[in-house]
Amino acid sequence: MNYLKVFFYVWKKSFSSAEYYKEVIKAPFSFSLKYFLFFCFLLSIVTTVYLSAKIFSPLNNFLIRFPQVLVKVYPEQLEIKIQKGVVTTNVPEPYFIPIDRFEKTFEEFDKEVKGIKSDEIENVLVIDTNARVEDLKRYQTYALLTRNYLVYYKDKARIEIVPLDEIKNFTLNQGLVKGVINRFLPLLRVIAIFLIPFIFVGSFLFFSIFQLIYLLFSALVLFLGGKLISYPVNYLKSYQIDLHLATIITPFFLVLRALNFEVQFPFLRLILFSLIGLYIFNSLKNSAPRVKKTKK
Repeated sequence: MNYLKVFFYVWKKSFSSAEYYKEVIKAPFSFSLKYFLFFCFLLSIVTTVYLSAKIFSPLNNFLIRFPQVLVKVYPEQLEIKIQKGVVTTNVPEPYFIPIDRFEKTFEEFDKEVKGIKSDEIENVLVIDTNARVEDLKRYQTYALLTRNYLVYYKDKARIEIVPLDEIKNFTLNQGLVKGVINRFLPLLRVIAIFLIPFIFVGSFLFFSIFQLIYLLFSALVLFLGGKLISYPVNYLKSYQIDLHLATIITPFFLVLRALNFEVQFPFLRLILFSLIGLYIFNSLKNSAPRVKKTKK
């Protein structure tokens, strides 16, 4: 709790008082680095909470409902058997599974099937054990299951032919689909929860490493600016000051992004670092006690 108290005191002073930077310059570099890293830690927690509220609930809902959609999409009466590489079914052939079946189901789910809809494709799968490979285009289908092959479009220009002779005994029906989905359903339900630590770690690495690298450049600009106004500061202290300025400027840009407010101005962040840093240098320079010359 004392550490939080110190942090917020430093953050408040870094934000509100140019005079406070006298103490920053006198303090060891490690003090400002720890302050900055703790700021990144707190910011990562806030970001994780924000993204979790925005993503977690919809994602968790998707992962829970998506298996139900898959079961609904697979025709209840359809059973496909492959024995010694030969396909047989229990339905009249050719049997069509149209794209409309997917679209209607996914519209209820507020989703779309991506990448399979075109003017020439009307079906996701056609089953015809008497068909030939050449019938793929005639049936206007993404995939065609024949007696001995599964044929599908690998892309718009290429067709992939998968022989089934290595499959000795396999039966596909809605019961199997439900069984596979029920086996993985508990895992799917916790995927969203496991994403939270990844969001936190990713946020912390981004906020800390990216900014530490960026400050190498902004501190150089501030150091050169200090030389121009004749303020005696070295590069390391310029970097130390920018560590504190980062804890002010970064939240500002994050709030703008959260509000979907984009500022199209080149090098705006660098300009803010430089102007605020030079303002601090100038304030410290003007507040420095002047030494009076004594007459001999």
